[in-house]
Amino acid sequence: MGKKKAVFDYLGVILLPVGLAVLFVIQNLAFNKWLGIYSKAYSARLLLVAFALGVVFYGTALLFNKKYKYAYLLLISFLISFIFSAQFLYYRYSQSFLQFSAIKYAGEAISVSGTVKTLLTPELLLFSSNFAIVFIIFILFLKNKYTEFILPKLEKAIIIVAMIIIVFFGYKYLLYTEKKEWGSTSRLYTDVYDLKALVGKMGIMNFFLEDTFKYVLRSNLTTDDDKNFLKTFAQSKKPFDFAQGKYFGEEKSKNLIIIQVESLDNAVINQEIAGQEITPNLNQLARDGLYFNNYYAQVGPGNTADAEFSTMNSLYPLPDDVVFIDYAKNTYKALPQLLVNNGYKTYSMHGDVPTFWNRSNIYPGLGYQKAYDLNDYVITSPVGKGPSDLGDEDLFSQSLPRLENFSRPFMATLITMSSYTPFILPDNLQTLQIPTDTTLDKNQQQYLQSIHYADKAIGEFIDGLKKDGLYENSLILIWGDHGSFTNISEALGQENILPALTNNQVPMIILNSGSENQTISEPASHLDVYPTIANLLGIVLPKTILGQDLLNTKTPVETHFKVISGGIDAILTDKLAYQADEDGIFLHGSCESILDQKYLPIADCQNLYYQQSDAIKASNIIIRGNLLNFYNSNLK
Repeated sequence: MGKKKAVFDYLGVILLPVGLAVLFVIQNLAFNKWLGIYSKAYSARLLLVAFALGVVFYGTALLFNKKYKYAYLLLISFLISFIFSAQFLYYRYSQSFLQFSAIKYAGEAISVSGTVKTLLTPELLLFSSNFAIVFIIFILFLKNKYTEFILPKLEKAIIIVAMIIIVFFGYKYLLYTEKKEWGSTSRLYTDVYDLKALVGKMGIMNFFLEDTFKYVLRSNLTTDDDKNFLKTFAQSKKPFDFAQGKYFGEEKSKNLIIIQVESLDNAVINQEIAGQEITPNLNQLARDGLYFNNYYAQVGPGNTADAEFSTMNSLYPLPDDVVFIDYAKNTYKALPQLLVNNGYKTYSMHGDVPTFWNRSNIYPGLGYQKAYDLNDYVITSPVGKGPSDLGDEDLFSQSLPRLENFSRPFMATLITMSSYTPFILPDNLQTLQIPTDTTLDKNQQQYLQSIHYADKAIGEFIDGLKKDGLYENSLILIWGDHGSFTNISEALGQENILPALTNNQVPMIILNSGSENQTISEPASHLDVYPTIANLLGIVLPKTILGQDLLNTKTPVETHFKVISGGIDAILTDKLAYQADEDGIFLHGSCESILDQKYLPIADCQNLYYQQSDAIKASNIIIRGNLLNFYNSNLK
């Protein structure tokens, strides 16, 4: 009887931690399957490495006495539940993974709280079940005043050895299979690795822990090798010569009005639903000016903030940090500052609080002399999640008289918000008649209603500019900051030659450019706005920009990188299209001819790939090391 009781005592002690470790494996497998990143090829290594980590998380509790054991289990199970749920929701929203550095952006989560509610699903119950189990057992033990068996020191030592063995073999198998497949284990940790495959092999918790350790332990953001690379890149870069370009100074001394439209997918332009134009005003403006229909957003984890940064600086955003927050005090040669140096007054107008995305800190360094924010507007009709959400009609109607009173020439950037996720619009403003038998899901329908309303507000604003005499005296640009993340392109039957670019294709329209009205299909991105504006206004461009003047370039190119990893996902030129493989290895990608849509040898895209890789790397080094002046000093 004594031996049997001893066996039950041991089982009672280890059952909960072992059971939780097994549940942890199930949670990892379910996470990957539900998000579509599960692969049978990775199942064995995922199972073993997840169990190893689960043993570390929960087995550690065996080393504590009861008082501290349940405090530890409650804390660790809560953190695990929270990370699983947060990562699951974030991936469903943005098709990417949260990093430890995202803790700095927690304040921005309030703006998407409505979207989070729309993403809540029963699957989250599994991710919170570990905490629920620990909490219930803890309450039962307290209620019954259960006296738990305490492990002797020898048994604790045995458990520690057993945990070490399990962890060793779990991670050893992961590294063994990597080496067997690639000849090296380093591909797990290189910056070109596909994050979906990485999470598929390691599990989301291993990924998050590794990212956390790298973030906490990182010291110098740039090295001497980085500076040498940047110096070589600068010395090999060909300088711009606007004096020989078309349209240089065509709109000299005109006002510059920029409208950055929230979540404006190119797929809605010139599209109808049930006989109604989704964006009738933007459609007309596209016919009245230069419409770039092969234009792409350059954004990282900061979305709108990254779009602002990229267009105003002609540098790539970072794949794993938000420049507006992490590098707000860097030295920049931004477009607003360039215009200030050439006699312009510069203004920003948006409906957020001034601290949102740290705008109040970075705007002065970009050259904005005055920023109008939510505090400067009166909300007559809330649009969005709550009573403090400024509608686009309020933004434009109240900004118009301010523009009229600005000394000229001026630059004004207006940033819309009404088509912001989760696309909540009052019933009286939903004027698009969507058939009841539509195949569009609810989120897509709400998006179309929101973008239809934003289009109406833009149309009224343009009419106001014409009425007040500002239209003809202004160079006007309109573009989408990023896509809607609703898969509306696919729903409306819009396809892209490169699938990786579909959800990043946004429109850009230039009005009063001095050029004849036309649709331009050469690939372009946010990086190209700055040099194009400078050319039209007849202003000599800083040598530090990485984009191209869209009205003069002979080598148009768009490069899309993966958020977090930064590896190149796709490259599009007027002649070639490169699509990366899931594993991120260049040789495993595809190279296609644009003209005849035939596949070419991958070597035909090699020079293009490495040129663009170098440009992205140079941009990252410039930002992380605050090396814009160093870069500038080494340019020809």
